Amino acid sequence: GRTVAVVPAGDSSDLAVAVAAAAAAAEAWAGLGGPERGQCLTRLATTLDGDHRGTMGALLALAGGRPLCRTLGADLDLGLRLLRVPAAGAQLGPPGLEGWTPLGVVAVVLAGPCSLPALLWKLGPLLAMGERHGGTVGDLGDSLGTLGTTGDPGNKE
Repeated sequence: GRTVAVVPAGDSSDLAVAVAAAAAAAEAWAGLGGPERGQCLTRLATTLDGDHRGTMGALLALAGGRPLCRTLGADLDLGLRLLRVPAAGAQLGPPGLEGWTPLGVVAVVLAGPCSLPALLWKLGPLLAMGERHGGTVGDLGDSLGTLGTTGDPGNKE
Protein backbone atom coordinates (compact mmCIF):
# COMPACT_ATOMS: atom_id res chain seq x y z
CA GLY A 1 0.00 0.00 0.00
CA ARG A 2 2.95 2.41 -0.21
CA THR A 3 4.35 4.31 -3.18
CA VAL A 4 7.30 2.54 -4.78
CA ALA A 5 8.17 5.20 -7.38
CA VAL A 6 6.89 8.39 -8.88
CA VAL A 7 7.35 8.78 -12.62
CA PRO A 8 6.65 12.06 -14.42
CA ALA A 9 4.18 12.01 -17.29
CA GLY A 10 5.73 12.27 -20.73
CA ASP A 11 4.49 13.76 -23.98
CA SER A 12 5.17 13.25 -27.68
CA SER A 13 8.43 15.23 -27.54
CA ASP A 14 9.72 12.91 -24.79
CA LEU A 15 8.77 9.95 -26.96
CA ALA A 16 10.61 11.40 -29.97
CA VAL A 17 13.76 11.94 -27.88
CA ALA A 18 13.56 8.37 -26.50
CA VAL A 19 13.07 6.85 -29.97
CA ALA A 20 16.03 8.82 -31.38
CA ALA A 21 18.25 7.78 -28.46
CA ALA A 22 17.19 4.14 -28.84
CA ALA A 23 17.94 4.20 -32.58
CA ALA A 24 21.42 5.63 -31.98
CA ALA A 25 22.12 3.13 -29.20
CA ALA A 26 20.87 0.23 -31.34
CA GLU A 27 23.19 1.20 -34.18
CA ALA A 28 26.13 1.50 -31.80
CA TRP A 29 25.30 -1.87 -30.16
CA ALA A 30 25.09 -3.66 -33.50
CA GLY A 31 28.42 -2.10 -34.48
CA LEU A 32 30.22 -3.66 -31.52
CA GLY A 33 32.00 -6.93 -32.07
CA GLY A 34 30.92 -10.06 -30.21
CA PRO A 35 33.69 -9.82 -27.60
CA GLU A 36 32.69 -6.23 -26.73
CA ARG A 37 28.98 -7.13 -26.51
CA GLY A 38 29.86 -10.12 -24.33
CA GLN A 39 31.91 -7.92 -22.00
CA CYS A 40 29.02 -5.44 -21.69
CA LEU A 41 26.53 -8.21 -20.87
CA THR A 42 28.92 -9.74 -18.35
CA ARG A 43 29.32 -6.34 -16.65
CA LEU A 44 25.51 -5.97 -16.58
CA ALA A 45 25.09 -9.39 -14.93
CA THR A 46 27.86 -8.61 -12.42
CA THR A 47 26.26 -5.26 -11.58
CA LEU A 48 22.81 -6.81 -11.08
CA ASP A 49 24.35 -9.55 -8.91
CA GLY A 50 26.38 -7.13 -6.79
CA ASP A 51 25.22 -4.21 -4.69
CA HIS A 52 21.96 -3.97 -6.66
CA ARG A 53 20.85 -7.58 -6.03
CA GLY A 54 18.34 -6.67 -3.29
CA THR A 55 16.84 -3.83 -5.33
CA MET A 56 16.62 -6.04 -8.41
CA GLY A 57 14.91 -8.80 -6.42
CA ALA A 58 12.40 -6.34 -4.95
CA LEU A 59 11.57 -4.89 -8.38
CA LEU A 60 11.15 -8.38 -9.86
CA ALA A 61 8.87 -9.36 -6.98
CA LEU A 62 6.72 -6.26 -7.49
CA ALA A 63 6.59 -6.54 -11.28
CA GLY A 64 6.04 -10.28 -11.43
CA GLY A 65 3.88 -10.84 -8.39
CA ARG A 66 6.30 -13.45 -7.07
CA PRO A 67 7.57 -13.79 -3.49
CA LEU A 68 10.78 -11.89 -2.73
CA CYS A 69 12.52 -15.08 -1.53
CA ARG A 70 11.85 -16.61 -4.97
CA THR A 71 13.07 -13.60 -6.98
CA LEU A 72 16.21 -13.18 -4.85
CA GLY A 73 16.93 -16.90 -5.02
CA ALA A 74 16.17 -19.12 -7.97
CA ASP A 75 14.73 -16.49 -10.35
CA LEU A 76 17.60 -14.01 -10.11
CA ASP A 77 20.31 -16.69 -10.08
CA LEU A 78 18.87 -18.45 -13.14
CA GLY A 79 18.22 -15.14 -14.92
CA LEU A 80 21.80 -13.99 -14.41
CA ARG A 81 23.10 -17.37 -15.62
CA LEU A 82 20.91 -17.01 -18.73
CA LEU A 83 22.61 -13.67 -19.37
CA ARG A 84 26.17 -14.82 -18.62
CA VAL A 85 26.13 -17.90 -20.86
CA PRO A 86 25.44 -16.07 -24.15
CA ALA A 87 27.77 -13.28 -23.00
CA ALA A 88 30.59 -15.82 -22.69
CA GLY A 89 29.75 -17.26 -26.11
CA ALA A 90 29.83 -13.82 -27.68
CA GLN A 91 33.21 -13.10 -26.10
CA LEU A 92 34.61 -16.27 -27.66
CA GLY A 93 33.19 -15.38 -31.07
CA PRO A 94 31.11 -18.33 -32.30
CA PRO A 95 32.86 -20.04 -35.23
CA GLY A 96 31.23 -19.60 -38.60
CA LEU A 97 29.72 -16.24 -37.76
CA GLU A 98 32.51 -14.04 -39.11
CA GLY A 99 30.91 -11.05 -40.80
CA TRP A 100 27.61 -11.56 -38.93
CA THR A 101 25.27 -8.63 -39.43
CA PRO A 102 22.54 -8.10 -36.80
CA LEU A 103 19.02 -8.05 -38.18
CA GLY A 104 16.66 -5.88 -36.14
CA VAL A 105 15.50 -4.15 -32.94
CA VAL A 106 15.04 -5.83 -29.54
CA ALA A 107 11.67 -4.73 -28.20
CA VAL A 108 10.11 -6.45 -25.25
CA VAL A 109 6.47 -5.88 -24.40
CA LEU A 110 5.48 -7.44 -21.11
CA ALA A 111 1.92 -8.71 -21.37
CA GLY A 112 1.53 -9.45 -17.70
CA PRO A 113 3.74 -10.94 -15.01
CA CYS A 114 7.01 -12.25 -16.44
CA SER A 115 9.88 -13.83 -14.58
CA LEU A 116 13.45 -12.71 -15.21
CA PRO A 117 14.49 -16.18 -16.43
CA ALA A 118 11.66 -16.23 -18.99
CA LEU A 119 12.76 -12.84 -20.27
CA LEU A 120 16.50 -13.50 -20.39
CA TRP A 121 16.07 -16.97 -21.88
CA LYS A 122 15.23 -15.22 -25.16
CA LEU A 123 16.73 -11.76 -24.68
CA GLY A 124 20.27 -12.82 -23.61
CA PRO A 125 21.19 -14.62 -26.85
CA LEU A 126 19.59 -11.90 -28.97
CA LEU A 127 21.62 -9.18 -27.30
CA ALA A 128 24.81 -11.25 -27.40
CA MET A 129 24.42 -11.61 -31.18
CA GLY A 130 23.94 -7.85 -31.54
CA GLU A 131 20.28 -8.21 -32.38
CA ARG A 132 17.83 -5.48 -31.72
CA HIS A 133 14.80 -7.64 -32.59
CA GLY A 134 12.01 -8.95 -30.42
CA GLY A 135 8.38 -9.48 -29.70
CA THR A 136 6.31 -10.12 -26.58
CA VAL A 137 6.78 -12.02 -23.34
CA GLY A 138 3.95 -12.63 -20.94
CA ASP A 139 0.76 -14.48 -20.35
CA LEU A 140 -0.87 -14.06 -23.76
CA GLY A 141 -0.68 -17.53 -25.26
CA ASP A 142 2.47 -19.55 -24.72
CA SER A 143 4.52 -18.69 -21.66
CA LEU A 144 7.42 -17.16 -23.62
CA GLY A 145 5.40 -15.30 -26.23
CA THR A 146 7.06 -14.51 -29.54
CA LEU A 147 10.31 -12.92 -28.41
CA GLY A 148 13.01 -14.01 -30.79
CA THR A 149 10.86 -14.33 -33.86
CA THR A 150 11.04 -11.98 -36.81
CA GLY A 151 8.67 -9.64 -34.99
CA ASP A 152 5.51 -11.01 -36.60
CA PRO A 153 3.47 -12.64 -33.81
CA GLY A 154 2.17 -15.19 -36.33
CA ASN A 155 5.68 -16.18 -37.44
CA LYS A 156 7.28 -18.70 -35.04
CA GLU A 157 10.59 -19.07 -36.95
